[in-house]
Formats: sequence, structure tokens, C-alpha cells
Amino acid sequence: MDINEFFCETCGRLKSKCICRKKTIKQKNLELFERVCRIDWLRKIFETDNEIVYYKRISEFSESSVSIEGLDIDRRLKKALISRGIKKLYDFQVKAFETIRKGRDVVIVAPTGMGKTEAFLIPILERIREGKALIIYPTKALAKDQERKIKHYASFVGAKVVRFDGDSDYIERRLVLSNRADIVLTNPDMVDYHLRNTPEFRRLIENVAFIVFDELHSYTSLLGSNIHWLMKRIERFTEPQIIVSAATIANPKDFAEMLFERKFDLIISKESNRKMHLIMIYGNLYSIAKELALKLRDRKVLFFANSYKSAETITWILKKEGLNVAIHKAGLPKEVRERVEREFRQGYLNLIVSTPTLELGIDVGDVDVVVSEIVSYPQFIQRAGRAGRKGQESLAVLILREEDTISNYYRRHPERYFEDQLFCYVEKDNELIKKHHIISMAREKPLMKGEIKDEIIEKLVKDCLLIDMGDFYISSVTDYHFSLRGIGKSIKILEEDRVIGERNLPIALKELHPGAILIHNGEKYRVLELDMEELTAKVEKFDTIHWTMPLYTSIPVIKRVIETKSDPIDSAYCDVEITMFVDGYVVKDFDEKTVDVRYLEKPISYTFKTKGFVFVCPYPDYLNYEDYYAGSFHALEHILIEASDVLTGSGSQYLGGISTPDGYIFVYDATEGGNGLSRLLFERIEKALEIAKDVLESCDCKRVDGCPKCTFSYRCGNNNKPLNRIGALNVIEKIRKERRKLDTSRYEEYADFVYYP
Repeated sequence: MDINEFFCETCGRLKSKCICRKKTIKQKNLELFERVCRIDWLRKIFETDNEIVYYKRISEFSESSVSIEGLDIDRRLKKALISRGIKKLYDFQVKAFETIRKGRDVVIVAPTGMGKTEAFLIPILERIREGKALIIYPTKALAKDQERKIKHYASFVGAKVVRFDGDSDYIERRLVLSNRADIVLTNPDMVDYHLRNTPEFRRLIENVAFIVFDELHSYTSLLGSNIHWLMKRIERFTEPQIIVSAATIANPKDFAEMLFERKFDLIISKESNRKMHLIMIYGNLYSIAKELALKLRDRKVLFFANSYKSAETITWILKKEGLNVAIHKAGLPKEVRERVEREFRQGYLNLIVSTPTLELGIDVGDVDVVVSEIVSYPQFIQRAGRAGRKGQESLAVLILREEDTISNYYRRHPERYFEDQLFCYVEKDNELIKKHHIISMAREKPLMKGEIKDEIIEKLVKDCLLIDMGDFYISSVTDYHFSLRGIGKSIKILEEDRVIGERNLPIALKELHPGAILIHNGEKYRVLELDMEELTAKVEKFDTIHWTMPLYTSIPVIKRVIETKSDPIDSAYCDVEITMFVDGYVVKDFDEKTVDVRYLEKPISYTFKTKGFVFVCPYPDYLNYEDYYAGSFHALEHILIEASDVLTGSGSQYLGGISTPDGYIFVYDATEGGNGLSRLLFERIEKALEIAKDVLESCDCKRVDGCPKCTFSYRCGNNNKPLNRIGALNVIEKIRKERRKLDTSRYEEYADFVYYP
């Protein structure tokens, strides 16, 4: 045999190592395009050096439907439906009619644009003479968006519909407060304020027979905790039928029953009714965002970022490219948000970068393309549902971040992405939220003893917030303000004594420390001073390509053990107190390389109470690495929190973690009082460990400390040191075999350990 047969004639390498036949990523993408897509306008999306991991075409379906002529519906409402071009109703709508007519509480689950509004509104209008209806939307923008449609249907039966929010004029307010509205469209904030402060509104509530909560999936975390208690306050005045609508979530019935403490019937429609192309692309978030924005200049594009920071960064990058782009986020003045929506709707603006504010059905007109950071599949479909609403073929792009642990997990297992579900979560026992609503109850009418069985009552009496009147309590507070959207204290951001924004604590401590680089409304700022007494941060505009990452330590104290379990590992869900210290920061360039490490002259700190869980791990088999035990447990803490994204619907940004060299790991809610995320992970810890094991075994970095694809966390307060991938994997393998007994008493006071956040 001729030895030359083993070598490539072109490059001279061994054929097994020949690079001539290796296809580039772009070539592989285009082969995929020719094989499964072949839609001309999508070709340029596949012409990229970023990896197209997955392509799927979602076709229209024809869910079975029935003609309205054969249905037992008020003839006036049949005319109303026909006037909007609706001659048939889907099966889920018919079933909703029947269930609501029986007076049963119901959860209606259907994708955007499938007719959830008609499903609950028509049977309410048939019975509107039995009592008033309160339709609660999570935002006033969404109520405004639905107002015209609901008024149209109501006009056919002579029902008066009024939108009641901060933008309502005097006449609208008087109609509501004088009890002359049949249907009130509002939001939780208005109900909370006027129930507590306005006697006329309480009289309106006494006559409410139906309450609708639209977009159930948005009532998760802190807002969900507030909705739970707000409904308790409403039920002191009336016992309404509750109707809930939602997009696709994993636990709609269970979540509604947990939130409202009632039994619900569940009605579900099919998954989609639109033609859509779905692409999963892997690479650097910001370079993909820029490339897609440039390639899709001729299309109307809605880009969803998961956080304030990434939305601001993407907007800043696209503006640098000369693109006409606007940001849409909470915290912007109402007139700015409405101008962005209007200009996009009218075609003066073709590109919006949004935080989740635009997920909830606000009308921005005709959208061709939705691009999203990685979120759970149901949430992605919710976002994608903003496109193609005029019947055109649309595109939804999911970006898998190359430096993100869970993105790499889905890159290896793209089919699992479509199996994962969005679990809603809520922490009903948030003490700060309970305090607000119990004080409100006592303001609205006397709170009878035994009505609320909670030890917090005694504390409120002791703090002189409630007055014990013998058989009942009344509130001593005459002027009480509280936000349902945030909790605890916040830091005002000042530029030359002008407030330009604010951030809630404790996250503000990490984002607004002296020297921090902040992006706000597409501009970069440097923090000059943080005053924790005045709760202000002074900033100045600062042109730089760098960004900062805080160096911090978090110290836990267990205040109360709520629940324990031993399978698969000894763990306890607890009330915890976290003290966070920021003592410095890392300066990084745009490629994540460290430019400098700087320390503050005086560390800043903040202490807050929250919920979390703690567990104790077996020690890994000893290997001679520096900081081996500390690095092993620290790496496991990182990967568990990142793995939670699969289980909680991208909730890891609202979690914090702490590990100690002796194998104790804490995972806590990174919001005051608790948001429910850590409990969700506590209940699914076994699945989280399975995902963590898969990530550690599959990563091809082979480094002892790991890499951004496995053990690193961009939220780490210790600059991702120490970490040990090998030890972390060994710990997971030993968890079932070698159990250590959890001793929570060690952390009932400040313990003298080294902590790794």
C-alpha cells in the first residue's frame, strides 16, 4: 500500500486531520437552509458564522370550531361577534362559555390572538345584570389596548364599560366611583390604592360578581404575592366568581389554586394558530443582535432582552451602528413608552429593544420578526406571538449565548428545549407584603380577631401599626403608600441633582457602587458616589468601551426553618437574613477580558430578609488542587443556580447563592421578603442536580476550573475564583452514596467562615 494514500493531496495532512473537507459553520448553516427551509428572505439569516442549532417551521392548524348560529348565546351577542367577523367559535371558547355560566371558577389557557377575551367576556355579558365585573390587567397599557374591543361587545347589551387607571379623566373616575359602570377595566395598583383609600370604591367592590385576571403567567414572583393578598382583601367585601386567562404555562390550575386558594376548572386550547419560522442560533449575544438588526433593516423587528442591563447594552450597540432603534422598558415616562409604541405601529420606527414589558399583548402593530434572549419555551412562544398577527409568515429567533451554561446545555440537546415548561412561582409568606396588606385590611374595615391567623399581627400591634380594640383591630396609619411592583428600598439615580432613574435594593448595591459603569436609556454613566443613608447615587456621563462587575460577599443567617427534606440531599427551606458587602469591582472590556481590579476605600453593605434553602454536600475525593474543597462547592453553587433557568423559566437572575469550604450551599431569593424562586428550585433540586451533572460532563473545556460554558457565572461576586469543575462533578456523583447531616444551627448567628457568592 502506498503511504501517500494516508495523506491529503491538497493540504498534506493526515486524512484523519485534514481541514480541507471540514465545512465551515456558514456552509453547514446553508446546507441546513437548503434541506429544511428554502424561504428566500430567510436565506440571509442562515448566511452567518454563528451556528444555527435548530430550525423548525410551525404551520397553521385548524382547531375544531362550531358555528355560532347553533349555539345557545344571546342573539345580541351573536350580532356583536358577527360584526367583528367571527362566525365560528373554537371548542375551548364554547367550553369556557358553559363553565362560566355554571358559576365555576375557571382558568382559560390559550396562545396570544386565539380569542381568550371573547371566551370570558361573552358569558359575563350574558349575566351582567347579576352584578358588576372587574377585569384586572397586569398593566394599564394592556387595559387600554383591550378597551375598544370590550366596549364594542358591551354596547350590544347596553352595558357601560369604563377604564379606571391613572390616565382616566374626571368623568371616567366619577362613573366608577358613583357605581354607574357595569364593567371596570383596571390594574392591581388601582384596586390596591382605592380599596384602601376610597369608600366609594369599596361600595363598588361589594357589587362585583365577576373578577377576571388576565395574563395569569405575569402574576408570578412579587406581583403574584401581592395579588394573593389583594384578593383576600376583596373577598372581605364580596365573593365573586374568578375567571383567569393565561398563555401556556406548566401549572396553570395548580398556580391559580395556590394564588387564590380556590378550586378551578381548567380549559386549554391548542398551541398555535400562526405560520412561523423558528430558529435557534448560538454565539455572542451582542454580535448576533447587531448582525440580525443590520440584516433585517427592511423588516419590523421586536427584540426581547431579559434584563434592564442587556436591553440597555443592545440598544447602545445598535445606536453606535447608526440604526434607528428605541428602547421600551419599565421606568420610562409613560409618554416616552407610548411614543415608541406609536412610532413603531405607524412605521416610523422599525426596531424596538424591549424588556418583558411588551410581552403582554400591547398593540404595537405589525411585527415581522421577534428576536429573544434565551427564556423558557412557553415564554418564548408568548414573545413570538407578537409577530405575524396580520397573517403573514413570521420569524422568531432564540439566541443561545455562547458564554451561558444553559444555552450550551440546549445547544447539545435542542429537542429538550421544546419539552421544558414554564412553572409560575409565588411566595405568599413574604412578610413585607403581608404587612402592607394586613394594615390595608384594617384601614378598609375593622379586622376581626381570628380573621388573619398570623404572628405578624402581634408584631404590628407592638410596632403601633395596628390598634387592639378588643374584638378587632384598626389601623393607626393614616397615610400609607406601597408599591405592588417593587418591595423594600430603592436608590434614586441622580445626574446633576436630576433624578434619571432608580434601582431596587439589594441589586442596586451591586450596580450602583462607586466606580460602576451604568447604561441608562442608551447612555453610559459612571457612578461617582453612593449614599446609603439618603438612598441616592450620583452619576456622570462617561464614554467608555469598558464595563464593571462587582466584587462582593454575602453572609447568611438562618432565622427560621420552614421545611426540611432528605431526598436526594439533606436540605432545609428557611427564612434567612443576608448581609451583602461590596468591596470592589472588576473592569472588563467588551470581550470579557479583565482590564483592572479596583477596591473601594470603604466597603458598602446592605442587610435584608428573604427566603432560601440550604443543603450540605459530601466532600469530593481528595485531589491535590489549590482551594480544592472551596472550589468544588463554589462551582456546584454556580451551576445549580444556572441550571434553575431550565426549571424556573430563566429565573436565575433573581436568585443569589453562597457556598462555604465545608460543603454548605445556600440559594436564596435576591429580593426582599422572597419571591418564590428558591422554593421552586428547592422542590426540584434532584432535577437541577441532573442538569448540573450533564453540563459538567459534557463541557469540552477540560479545564480544572471550568469555563463560561460550565462553571463560570457573570454574577459571581468573587470574580469566578476559586472554582473546580472536577470536584463539583465528583460531589454530584457522591450525593446519593454519602450523606452528611444538615446542621442549620451553625448558621443561626453570623458564622466565621469564608463565603463564596
